[in-house]
Amino acid sequence: MLPPNRRELYLSALRPPSGFQLDRAIGTTYSLDLMTMLSLPLSFALLDLTDPDGRLRRDPVALLHALRAYANRLTIFCQAGGIAVPAQRHPLYAHLEEAIVPVRKKGGTFHPKIWALRFTSPGEPVRYRFLCLSRNITGDPSWDTLLALDGEVVERQRAFAKNHPLAEFLVALPGLATDQLHERHGQAVKLLADELRRVRFELPEPFDDYEFCPMGLPGFRVPDLPEGTRRLLVVSPFVTASFLKDLAEEAPAILISREESLDALDAATLAKFQQVFAIEDSASGNDEATETPETPAPSLNPSDEAAAQTAPQGLHAKLYLADAGWDSDLWTGSANATSAGFHHNVEFLTRLTGKKSKIGIDVFLNGVSGSKGFSQFLLPYQIPKSPPVVNEVAEQNAKLAEELRTLIVALPLRFEVAREEKLYRLALRTLAPPSAQINATAIAWPVTLPQSAAQPMAPLFSSNDLVFDNLSSQGLTAFLAVIVTAGRGENAVELRFVLKLPLVGVPEDRFENLLHHVLSDQANVLRYLLFLIHHDGLQSGRITDLVTPVLDPAKRRGANSVASIPLLEELSRALATQPELLDGVQSLVADLRKTVEGAALLPRNFDSVWAPIWRAREALRR
Repeated sequence: MLPPNRRELYLSALRPPSGFQLDRAIGTTYSLDLMTMLSLPLSFALLDLTDPDGRLRRDPVALLHALRAYANRLTIFCQAGGIAVPAQRHPLYAHLEEAIVPVRKKGGTFHPKIWALRFTSPGEPVRYRFLCLSRNITGDPSWDTLLALDGEVVERQRAFAKNHPLAEFLVALPGLATDQLHERHGQAVKLLADELRRVRFELPEPFDDYEFCPMGLPGFRVPDLPEGTRRLLVVSPFVTASFLKDLAEEAPAILISREESLDALDAATLAKFQQVFAIEDSASGNDEATETPETPAPSLNPSDEAAAQTAPQGLHAKLYLADAGWDSDLWTGSANATSAGFHHNVEFLTRLTGKKSKIGIDVFLNGVSGSKGFSQFLLPYQIPKSPPVVNEVAEQNAKLAEELRTLIVALPLRFEVAREEKLYRLALRTLAPPSAQINATAIAWPVTLPQSAAQPMAPLFSSNDLVFDNLSSQGLTAFLAVIVTAGRGENAVELRFVLKLPLVGVPEDRFENLLHHVLSDQANVLRYLLFLIHHDGLQSGRITDLVTPVLDPAKRRGANSVASIPLLEELSRALATQPELLDGVQSLVADLRKTVEGAALLPRNFDSVWAPIWRAREALRR
């Protein structure tokens, strides 16, 4: 269980095993925060640049290094319209564009939260890590669950049958993409799906077996409760009466949810449960939460869950426990205890089995061997004396706002880039304007610009472009921020989200210009070089020590301070121990030399140091 405000536990689960590095990664998420996604490559690069609460510290050079090394190894399938409007602009969002694949599920929502991570090391079998979470790729400070299974690819002709559902789930994902899939994403899906069938996963204590349970796609079904189930426990932030009534018929049950969700249930539904609990406010961590909460993606099906899709407060974990005889079964993952979660959405649960004495309901609630259980964070739910006040006007506005968001998400939008002397023009265009009219408004702007640059989307609905002029190459982006508003005053409802769109006509040197924009002086270039040849992230402290005389204004002595870094010694060490790391240096040098501004950032007399090192590296290939 991941407690609130402890995102470093999530990030540490993504870090490679000792001696390995990330080769490919496929992730799925319902909602996505761009700043949180920026921090993921830092985990893969073994660079710890987060505060104790998981917030990203400012270090653009280290971040650029991690993104250039790992962003092209990522494939993230995300619900279309599920990206949150970022709280701050960042030029390096550009490196995330190709990694994100927007998807839609007809008649439901794309809601799974898994990772399949492929790790490699010279001379070692390929290793995999599977993560099944209730947490999206966001900074949401809530209680969540995380299951990690590690294993290596086994050389055998026959696959492990129990891994087929996971592999088939990955194979099905490209079919949900809203745009043509990049070739490298298709290759990643094929490679990982093929190898995962032959991975022998190591089960963590105290579990005896596992089962992958994807739902919501052809060929997959809702998992059954074990035969002889005597008792159930349901943990879910969002619940609906229709689903809970059916579930409570299976066996005596305990329900744990958010107080707001429980307030929306009728007394007859609550009466079907032996016990009902809400998570205690002091356990939620919300007093310290300062980030934008998770933004729900559009609900494309009319269901009783749609009205419940608000930002989670305190509890976001989804967990189901069934006691049957001496054994217990635990399901954890993405599915809420709602009709949509189990019958309409794309979801992913993992089933774990073990002895009731080790993983059963009583152990979960009360702990074992002196440890405290989850009940310490719970309070018995009290039905309010008066029913919640329903604001029918606000509810109608919420429905209108959701309808307009759904319409915008489905539009075939794209950005088109045109050169204007030394600057650029970015035009937002739709290939097919909508025919429906909805009583709500929308504004939009590229995420590289402030919200003050937003324009009404109404002209776009009449086949007129929205044009954003006088942009530098750093102002170009595939991310469009949108705010939909329905109603006025205290009854107004506002939805904020980001679309990732096709970007047409982008200049070939866009990323080279971004490179020298971030590496703004020779000191930063040298720091980047040192990151490249110190592959072990644990040595980042040594990098800081080497460049402190350059980066600390109090210790700078003009250009001579750059020369004070023992560059030849560091490059020679890399040549002797890990010569392949020098390939990254050559790639950086080549990219910098593609522009006049970039070439000027290389330190004076750099060629006299680099040329013989690179010749020696080339000789080692022969």
